[in-house]
Amino acid sequence: MKYHLKESKMVEVIAYLYIMLPFLIFAVGWMGKRFWIPILFVLIFSFYKICKEMEKSWIPELHKENLLKIVFIITVIGVWVYYSGIGRLVFQNTDHSARNAIFDILVQYDWPVINYDVNLDIMPKGTTATSLVYYIGFWLPAAVVGKIFGLEAGYGFQIFWAILGITLVYYLLCERYKKLLMWSLLILIFFSGLDVIGYCLSTGTLQAWVGDAHLEWWVGQPYQYSSMTTQLFWVFNQAIPAWLCTMLAWKQKNNRSIVVILACCMLPSTFGFVGLLFLVCFWMFTRRYENVQGKTKKERFVSYTKSWIKDTFTVQNILGGGVIGIFSFLYLSINLSGNTVMEKQSLGAAYTDHPLKYFMFILLEVGVYFLILYNYQKKNALYYYILINLLLIPFIKIGAASDFCMRASIPALLILMVFVMDTLIEANKKKDRMIVGMLVLTLLIGSMTPIHEIGRTFRETIERLYTEEPVYEPSSDLKDIFNGRNFSGPTDHSFFFKYIAK
Repeated sequence: MKYHLKESKMVEVIAYLYIMLPFLIFAVGWMGKRFWIPILFVLIFSFYKICKEMEKSWIPELHKENLLKIVFIITVIGVWVYYSGIGRLVFQNTDHSARNAIFDILVQYDWPVINYDVNLDIMPKGTTATSLVYYIGFWLPAAVVGKIFGLEAGYGFQIFWAILGITLVYYLLCERYKKLLMWSLLILIFFSGLDVIGYCLSTGTLQAWVGDAHLEWWVGQPYQYSSMTTQLFWVFNQAIPAWLCTMLAWKQKNNRSIVVILACCMLPSTFGFVGLLFLVCFWMFTRRYENVQGKTKKERFVSYTKSWIKDTFTVQNILGGGVIGIFSFLYLSINLSGNTVMEKQSLGAAYTDHPLKYFMFILLEVGVYFLILYNYQKKNALYYYILINLLLIPFIKIGAASDFCMRASIPALLILMVFVMDTLIEANKKKDRMIVGMLVLTLLIGSMTPIHEIGRTFRETIERLYTEEPVYEPSSDLKDIFNGRNFSGPTDHSFFFKYIAK
């Protein structure tokens, strides 16, 4: 049976609400009335402009077959989120300890969060107060629920918020192909570099093919590119917003709202924002305009520049993107870790950046994919651009550890994954069995990393239930969060806390 192509703005409107709501909550919760009230009107007007100018997008028809597919897709995403540890229902990896504590603080403390129990051994001399300064955006809607209905309700809403965010990401993937695809859901969950091969080479054993070790540290500091499942299971608060903002920005056919999308990524995923900034610059400055005129290069350049300015300097970009970006930056800029450079000495013997180590890292994490994709993507400028991004990101060492490498790479890795999907579809149409087979084999080998991540959660949850231990990771000590370089900053000389905060 054939069905007509159906279009609507509805799902994309929800996606914009999803990425803009956290900053709106932040503005009301952290800023004085003289700031958040005008900001509220700016964001509402910007959202109105975005929706008004938005083109309709493909949506699946709600007949029986598609309804069953939608239910299945959301169920699988729900299971994926469940095993990630979001909501504290199953085993959580160690990074959740700090994330649980941050969420507890957001629910239990008044906003803006201020701490006067300062550890002067860690904080700069003269510090009298610190604040939670972190990429908190993902948690804010759930924190509001937690403040109203209790902490456990807040953790439950985190699960819903994560499922909704990933569902929107998956919708944008399907919208790219104008079809509800089932196999691409498997790629989303199991896409990874060839960590298992690197682990075997670095340890000299084949044990990595069994068990549930965290394979992605096979190369050691300062390099790691994380699989999609690893991103969700360890840094969900950064990954989901970065995925959604990347897909929305990539979908834009013009620059009219792209700055707003980029700015919305800063508060929930600061490193992801930097990675997306690289991509947004590429998209913004490679636009083509049909109305460019002129007989000479100079005339055409002037005509192009005028079209570009008109396309880019829109109300929503200047007001909405400007407000979200500037205020997010002023808040985040006092984070102590963000003002440091990775220290070789503090990381110990694990830190080496020998050229051979870097070469093996690039080859096994992304290089194999780029080589297989070449014949199908060689005319795609973005293919070369994300390759350059992924080659250069490991050399930027911001923060106390490898966070920049792991998280700024999220947008580029997501696009690489989509290129794999694109190539599989095109190669299958051309009956290019060699490329399809090579990609499938590479994906299967890479899937060992997410399989290990999921397997660890399953095993640890069963063991802890059997021994009657709490399955989830206990929250870090709140004093450690308030004085931790990764999670806080001094408020004494902060422009944000002196002039903008309540």
